Amino acid sequence: LPLPPPHSLSLSQNLGVDLEDRPGLMAPPVTQLAADFPLRPALLQGLVPVNYNLWMGNAPEGSCSGLHHDYHDNLYVLLRGRKRFDLYSPDEAQRMYTRGEIEVVHPNGRVCYKGLPSRADGADVNAERVLSAAERQQAAEEALERAEEA
Repeated sequence: LPLPPPHSLSLSQNLGVDLEDRPGLMAPPVTQLAADFPLRPALLQGLVPVNYNLWMGNAPEGSCSGLHHDYHDNLYVLLRGRKRFDLYSPDEAQRMYTRGEIEVVHPNGRVCYKGLPSRADGADVNAERVLSAAERQQAAEEALERAEEA
């Protein structure tokens, strides 16, 4: 696959949702590779994959993704060549030049920015309340349907 400058291609995309409104796990071309790897490798133990992305690079001079942080754990597989990672402790987050104002750094290292709060596991801070409301709505709709049938 010939790659345009800077000789890298990130295949991270909007994954959409399935018929039950659950977020997608992967998008093409990763979906075509899904049968070639286990969805939860033994190496990950109890971690639950949030999504699968593919990054390909082929730069004779090397490439750089720039200083950033990911919101989820990563399993990086290098097929050929080498990759240098500069890792910084989450304790250093307040000393970094971020694109937003940091609200909290959770004990597990997850960084949350003002206006974009989330729990340490990445879920929305209102996740339980939203789930509970959806369950109550479902129960009310089922009760109404039974009452209409009676």
